[in-house]
Amino acid sequence: MSQLSDRVLALSRFRAGLEEIAVSSVQADVPLLDDSASPTREPDWAFLLVCASALTPEVNEVAQDAVLRVAQGCLRSRQSTDEQRAAAILLLDRVGNQPAIALARDRDESILASIEANSSTLVLDALGRRAELTVTLPSGDVIDVNPFQKAFWELASANDWVSVSAPTSAGKSYIIREWMFSELRGSTPARLVYIAPTRALVEEVSEVFRSKLDDSVGVHTLPWDPEITGFERQVFVLTQERLHLLHQRLPQFAPSVIFVDEAQKIADGTRGILLTQVLDEALRRDPTVRLVFASPLSANPGVLLEPASSQERKAALVGETVTVNQNLVFVNQVRRKPRRYALSLVYEGEEREVGQIELPLAPDGVGQKVPLIAAAIGGDSTGNLVFANGPAEAEKFARTIFDALGEDLAIESDAIQELVDFSKGVVHERFQLAEFARRGVAFHYGDMPLVLKAKVEELFKRGELRYLVCTSTLLEGVNLPCRNLFLRAPHKGPRMHMPMPDFWNLAGRAGRWGTEFQRNIFCVDTSDSKAWPEKPGRRERSSIVPAATTTLSNVASVIEYIDRGAHKADRETPPELESAFNWLAGRFISDGNLVGLHGVALRAEETDRIAEALGRVTPTLRLRSDLVKKHAGISPMSMQRLLDAVLANGHPEELALVPPTSDDAFDEYKIALDYVAEYLGGSFEPESRRLSLARLIVHWMRGVPLSVIIDNRARWRRDQGQEVSYPGLIRKVMADVEDIARFEAPRYLSCYADVVAQAAGELGRQIDADAVDIEMMLELGVPRPTDMSFISVGLSRATTRAIAEFVLEPSLSPAQCTAWIENVDVEQLELPAFAAREIVAQRQLFSERRWRAG
Repeated sequence: MSQLSDRVLALSRFRAGLEEIAVSSVQADVPLLDDSASPTREPDWAFLLVCASALTPEVNEVAQDAVLRVAQGCLRSRQSTDEQRAAAILLLDRVGNQPAIALARDRDESILASIEANSSTLVLDALGRRAELTVTLPSGDVIDVNPFQKAFWELASANDWVSVSAPTSAGKSYIIREWMFSELRGSTPARLVYIAPTRALVEEVSEVFRSKLDDSVGVHTLPWDPEITGFERQVFVLTQERLHLLHQRLPQFAPSVIFVDEAQKIADGTRGILLTQVLDEALRRDPTVRLVFASPLSANPGVLLEPASSQERKAALVGETVTVNQNLVFVNQVRRKPRRYALSLVYEGEEREVGQIELPLAPDGVGQKVPLIAAAIGGDSTGNLVFANGPAEAEKFARTIFDALGEDLAIESDAIQELVDFSKGVVHERFQLAEFARRGVAFHYGDMPLVLKAKVEELFKRGELRYLVCTSTLLEGVNLPCRNLFLRAPHKGPRMHMPMPDFWNLAGRAGRWGTEFQRNIFCVDTSDSKAWPEKPGRRERSSIVPAATTTLSNVASVIEYIDRGAHKADRETPPELESAFNWLAGRFISDGNLVGLHGVALRAEETDRIAEALGRVTPTLRLRSDLVKKHAGISPMSMQRLLDAVLANGHPEELALVPPTSDDAFDEYKIALDYVAEYLGGSFEPESRRLSLARLIVHWMRGVPLSVIIDNRARWRRDQGQEVSYPGLIRKVMADVEDIARFEAPRYLSCYADVVAQAAGELGRQIDADAVDIEMMLELGVPRPTDMSFISVGLSRATTRAIAEFVLEPSLSPAQCTAWIENVDVEQLELPAFAAREIVAQRQLFSERRWRAG
């Protein structure tokens, strides 16, 4: 920072003014008890505005936050003058915060329509700054940007590898997508890959691309899409698992640009190793591929560029642009008053009393504190996000809020009724979301069907839903702008308290740019050290340590694992070792060495030691070399042991997977799971559970509705003399679908199928070649290529299966499915209401894309 900025920020009068603005802004957002809030003085806006204007050239986070706090405080004040409010607009203009200006004007029409209308010496300066903070697109259009976005655009245009980090609300996603749009429009052919950490984010991002691009650009989310090779300009929005499958299906596939969103996930266990592995494969195929990484609040984004050779131009950027102010508020019970809670604002590391609230009733245990506090503060307003540690707690919180709001706050709207119908149709009649939504309350967690989560997110963003209770899926990059975030004792995973970097990533999801001036994060029971072993204070950045680096840095343990036979992961063997071994073995088998590994910083002698260990075991493999690479994360030695067992059986044709429609599919898949559990691994223990899992897997591949699977599970439990509780049963079935049917089963059963096929070939046995892609059927939950095509063009699994009886052709292409959607008379089909509405909505999206194409 400059000396002037340091002096301004050190002024006690200025700092006191900023604190008063922060306190009063929280008081304005919270229904405090009249006798509890100490009055705050009206700030000296003239003084504060002058000080803030001296900070606008600075790009560091402290100065940016101060400028925004002064500007938004002045705009919200009822006592500031028109001239002062115009000056506040000019401050926002100078820091490139056009969405905040638009938000201010939307909320108060009396604000001057433009800075040109204000006669001030600041006007010309602001106009010049606005001209600087723009980007010109290949079409000639000009877009307004903030300093971080401007810096990113310049770096991405001048470098081959770029890694950026910035606060969650700095506009990373927007500017990166605009840059990708410009890349698509600027050259032909163009093949871009957008790697997202979750299927939910894949769907969200792909919809953005489809809404902005015409039909001449292919937007693909599935590696099984038959039209993948049919476009000169393409964008692939994929998880790392789907990119790996695409690499195996298309040996010549080589994108020109790869963007990795939420790049800090490269540190997350086996999925982080797979992310490194797919980037390594992409670079092996085309060393000139351009790489772009984006992560929130990372202290060392440059670590992702360290493998770059001297030939690549590379640059890292730690962005500090602040677009939304953040208020961290501690909430604790008032002594001897169980319904009263005191609020204190944490400002510059110190707590400042704000006031007190009163709950509608005293919490009956800690499980009711967060939802009752949320209901007391949020009332009938929108934009309230509540964090829960797991799906069961999310549903309990939602019920408590639902009950606290009462019948008077019931919502009568078509949108809510559609959500009610949809949740019943997609999940089950007894799914609690349908009940809670009628008062504007919903929940959201990872195991819910993607299409249902998307509808919940949409209605929350539109303000149709007042409260949304979320789990840690919010950390996965899902865009859910909100005004208030409530949480207590947040965990990451079932047992571990959430690390502070993850807390700040979570907190950053509140108050998205252009939707709110500020975000309030309410931390409940911070006086309880068991709930908060570490109290939040100043926002922290975290360091990225790739999982591949963490695993391979202990060279001795890697070599010991290899020499002991590289067995499947268990309690003594972390799965990261098995994943890393698979990657390294595949590289060694194909190249004969480990030269040029991407994403790990091993010394030459360490690489040689690992290569020697691989050289001792890989010659013993009789497994086809392509299967090692195809089945990421599974030890090749485990595959070899499975091959030996199948050969010893002597009848591999009897072990081959049958189509899910076969009458004996349940028993056959149970046998397959027995082999998988013994030789490959996976979550298929205990043995007594495997028949149930086999039935789930088969039903899922057959396209059986989730509601029927749930009812089948309930019937089985009753037959076993067990009680049935539908909320827990529904959650368990959805978890089994996501964790087993859509993740574990495709990974292990596809490997099993390939090993059995190799054994059959060696013994000269014939296997029915009429088998459908097991990975496609399991991940999508459909039995036919036609169903996959309907899903690839935008329909949900539920609607796809609802129309299956009207579309008998098993192998329609996406183009043919698009034509069917555009031409079908929905009123002539006996479809569930949600399915009919979805088809009509999809037809409208197709029409809009054609219109954009001209």
